[in-house]
Amino acid sequence: MRELTFGDCRIEMITRDGELWARGTQIGGALGYGNPGKKIHELYTRHADEFTDSMTAVVKLPDVNPQTGDAGQVREVRIFSLRGAHLLAMFARTKAAKEFRRWVLDILDALHKGGEYVMQQYRRARDELTQSQEAASECGKGLNRWKQIKAPLQARLSYWSERRQLVLALE
Repeated sequence: MRELTFGDCRIEMITRDGELWARGTQIGGALGYGNPGKKIHELYTRHADEFTDSMTAVVKLPDVNPQTGDAGQVREVRIFSLRGAHLLAMFARTKAAKEFRRWVLDILDALHKGGEYVMQQYRRARDELTQSQEAASECGKGLNRWKQIKAPLQARLSYWSERRQLVLALE
């Protein structure tokens, strides 16, 4: 079983029919809901007509909540595909929803384009940052330019570094 991380939330990815799915409660936690199971149920119920069978299903899975004392007990759980998780986030009105939508789309892109694309972009961003840093260090030459481009280069490297972690977790 694969586990991905969004912010501080770990999301167990379940493979079903060759696709990645996640528990609704874990998606709710990632979206920042205080009572994620209840909120996702309400959100899903309100918009059930917009979800297809390829976006959500109820399956039997072991309980992963150690607080209930029932960890490991098999329960019926609503799960969502990545497309379903994205749709949930479209309906969510939390601070984390926008970033979660972007994160899910990045996973879909990584699956579609393959890990090599992400690794290539990561290496390109890393090399550009390193080369610019070295150029700025040569006796102070290029120091002003370095000050201007440092933050965007670091942001790009950070972006691709996060995507690289997703790809590594998916492989």
